[in-house]
Formats: sequence, structure tokens, C-alpha cells
Amino acid sequence: MGYGVMAYSVDIDGLVALCSSGDDRMRRVISGKARESIYRTNDELGWSNERGEPSVFMAINHLVLGQEMTLPGVMYGYAFKYIVEFSGRFLDNGLFYPCSSEYMTDTVDVELAELGATVRMNDLIYGGAPVSFPTPEDFPLIGYWSAQQVAESVEPVRAGTGEHTKAIGTWLDQSAAQGRGIVGFYH
Repeated sequence: MGYGVMAYSVDIDGLVALCSSGDDRMRRVISGKARESIYRTNDELGWSNERGEPSVFMAINHLVLGQEMTLPGVMYGYAFKYIVEFSGRFLDNGLFYPCSSEYMTDTVDVELAELGATVRMNDLIYGGAPVSFPTPEDFPLIGYWSAQQVAESVEPVRAGTGEHTKAIGTWLDQSAAQGRGIVGFYH
């Protein structure tokens, strides 16, 4: 199957506000909407689906309710992904899944730099989350582009002719039109 980027157009400020908001209703909505997928993630990674046991469900609780973060970073990484999926809109990743991180940073980023764009795939993969939680030791890798970076990069990337820069241009156009940033996950 391979690894690749899953990118989401999202209001970064709203996402940051949601995390640690203490909004238990939103926590329940997020966990309920993604329940079956979270069950699968917990099963695939050998975590429990039992109430009160360390899992993605508990990590979502910690993130949204602003509770002490006592779980491994990987659980928070996947929990954050479910929060982003709920809050944002998935962007077509057909050219970036599967796709090696080396290709994105060594080839696509060179093209973006040549165009004068301020966004880099390296930042979308390795830049870290816009909210604070223990960093996953392995996957998922997380990064983001702010709404300002997205807006600044729209025009330069439109000049690109490569298929990858055109795909990124579509992401930028869609996100900038709504004043949103982009959060990426690599796994």
C-alpha cells in the first residue's frame, strides 16, 4: 500500500480553539461520528476499545477537554487526525498517496521554491501540529500550512506546470477561497 499525505483544508484558529475548549458536546460528536473508524484504528494498532482504557477515544477526550496528556504521542496524533477530519475538508491526495516523503521534500519542494511559494511539503509532513501534545515517535507525521502561507502561495504556484504543483495549486485555491490553512498527515 505505501505511505502518503492526507491533507485537509481547515480553519486553523478554529481547530486550535476546539482543542482544550472543554466542549464535551463536541468531543462526543467527534467521537460518535468517527466511532467505527476509531474502533478500526484502535484494533489495528493493538489498543483497547474499552471505555476508560488508553485509546484514540481517550486521546480525543484529553485534547478537546484540555485534560492532562498522559498517553503515548501516537495516540494523540491519530486523535488529532480525527479532530481535523471532523473540522476540515479532505483534499484530493491522488498524486501524494502513495508517495515517498523523500520525493516530496527533494523534488516537489524544489519546484515550489523555484516558483517562489512559501509552502513546502516538508512543513506539511514534518512541521508539527498547530496544537500542543506529545509528539508521536513514529507515525503519523503531522504538519500544517497557515492560512497566510496558503494565501501567499496561491499566485506563485499557479505558474507551475508540473502535475504535483498543479495539485498543490488546487489545494491552495480551495483553502484560500475560504481563508483556511491546510493540515497534513503522513502515514
